[in-house]
Amino acid sequence: MVPLAFVEPGSVVEVLDFRCGSACTCRLRELGIVRGCRYRVSTGAVNRPFILSNGETRIGIGAGMALKVMVKDVNHGG
Repeated sequence: MVPLAFVEPGSVVEVLDFRCGSACTCRLRELGIVRGCRYRVSTGAVNRPFILSNGETRIGIGAGMALKVMVKDVNHGG
């Protein structure tokens, strides 16, 4: 389990947990980022937004928020 911020673009990840308060967790859910869902990480780096895609849906979050989303890389079992 690693923060989304440390995942390489192109990886497919599964959301496992959130390391933030209830307001932040609620905001992530409103954006469509929920535990158990899988997303492809399109872009992301320091000072760049992280773009997650799931089918036709694309979600953008900042690097700070990406540090709070705990994921596993399903491509490599990470």
